[in-house]
Parts: sequence; C-alpha cells; structure tokens
Amino acid sequence: MVESKKSCLLCNNKSDCFKQLNENELAYADSNRAEISYRKGEMVAKQGNFYTHILYLQSGMVKVYKELPDGSNLILSIFGVGSLIGLPFLFKNQILDYSVSAIEDTTICSINRTTFEKLIQENGKFATEVVNQLNYCTIYNYDRLVSLTHKQLNGRFADTLLYLSRVVYKANPFTLTLSRKDLAEYTGVSVMSIIRAIKDFKKDGIIDINGNKVEILNFGQLERISKTG
Repeated sequence: MVESKKSCLLCNNKSDCFKQLNENELAYADSNRAEISYRKGEMVAKQGNFYTHILYLQSGMVKVYKELPDGSNLILSIFGVGSLIGLPFLFKNQILDYSVSAIEDTTICSINRTTFEKLIQENGKFATEVVNQLNYCTIYNYDRLVSLTHKQLNGRFADTLLYLSRVVYKANPFTLTLSRKDLAEYTGVSVMSIIRAIKDFKKDGIIDINGNKVEILNFGQLERISKTG
C-alpha cells in the first residue's frame, strides 16, 4: 500500500457524482481524502472494521466479498474504474459486513464519509447521482439473489460471463484478471464446478478461452442459458 495525492480539481477521472461539484466543493472533498495504491491481492477494507470512508476506484479492480463462518468466501460484486464503494452504509454508524481486496494493482481515493454526507446534503445534483448509483446497486442485487438461489450451475456461470463482459471489462474478448477460485466464489459453486462449466461451454462453442483471454462466441445462446437457469 502506497499513499500519494493529486488535487481533485485537476483529476480527469472524476465520477459522475463529483462532476456535479463546484470548485469550492471539490477543494473541500480534496482536503478530506487520501489517494492510496494497492498491489494485486492486498486487502483494502476488512469485514468487522468500522465504516469510515467511501472508496472511489481511480484505476484497477477490486472484489467485495463476505467472509463466511465456514472459512469460505462469497464474492458479492466486482468493481472497476469509476466505481464508488460503500454507498449503502451512508448515514448509519455501522460495522463493515464485507471485505474488499484488489484483484489487480489498484488506486483508490478514500473519502471521509462525513465529507461525503455533507456534499449530499448541500448539492442536489450530487445527491441525485448518488441515488442513481444506489438504484443500480439495488437492481443488481435483486438479479444476483435470483441467480444464486434459483439457477443451476450453467445459468449462474452464464450470468457471470455476461456480467464480466458487459459490466466489469466492457469488452469481448477480454483478459480475465480473476482466478478460477474467484470465478467460483462469485458464481457460488466449487472450483471443480467452474472448471467443468468452462469445459462444457467451450465444447458447445459458446466461449473460447486461451490462457487468460476469454471470448464469448455466442451471446444468444449464453443469454438463453442465463434466462432458463
């Protein structure tokens, strides 16, 4: 973990929320944040700690996951550049019920939560963008709940591939930075099940995987599998 800092006023990678702030508000946010770089695999936030900051991803990628009583993990979300992490915990004195770690080398702006709350209260456009992001998170969580509780292996894996291509990497083909273990923890199955699903999807001509390069060859078939579960 390495801490550095450049001004929010000069940042060319602002989130939609922070694009709504004037110079004085940006200067206020800048005085209440830290810019920190994490190496791949480093812990960013630990389940059970106090919730004190909103995290904004300037670069890289992180996973948000639950540490379960049996020692296993369930990945809840994968966040890339431009994401804000921790919004659902605003305005509540709460303990983190998830952990965050870097999937690849990552730079994060850690913004004091009271600063973030004040900006919401004083800038309506900023608050509207926060609500928009919370709406997206709510819809995503509904879809995840259905996938994990009502779909079999193939349906879950299809959902995972579509999510990675369309939301996380925004590309096809894409270079996978998640391990097979990460894929299993996101899909909610064993590593062996993921390996079997990859083999079956390749055999059926739905995907091609060469090392870490993944290409979806048949989106239509993948979407049908996703819908039927």
